[in-house]
Amino acid sequence: MSKYRDKFEYPENPASAEEIQALEKWLGTDLPSEYKKFLLETNGAETPIGVQEPDDSVVLWSAKEISELTEAYCYEQYLPGLVAIGSDGGGESIVFDTTHNISSEDWPVYRVPFGDLTKESMVLLAENFNEWVSSGYSLKF
Repeated sequence: MSKYRDKFEYPENPASAEEIQALEKWLGTDLPSEYKKFLLETNGAETPIGVQEPDDSVVLWSAKEISELTEAYCYEQYLPGLVAIGSDGGGESIVFDTTHNISSEDWPVYRVPFGDLTKESMVLLAENFNEWVSSGYSLKF
């Protein structure tokens, strides 16, 4: 049984290799390997409200939605180098910070309000995607 299957519902079919390649081309770099496995198995997922936190859910976007919604929410304008991968089902996004000169395996995962895209509003969730998975996709650091 996959480690992704215990908490999530899956509204999408697994991502195709072509969708992953298109996302990596848009990013200009490779995705973290664990995150790529997640997309290839699930292509986005969500928890019902209250499974993670009393008033929140975890909504992880599909490979196609990542580029569309990162652009729609203007991350490049306000916080260049952040890539939105989902949300808390409400007013906060879940993002990778790609600005450090490090391997994609070590991109930190943050929570940041959609309406306050500033460095000061960023809350670290985990040092990388593997750590965030191990934390049970916690929305708190």
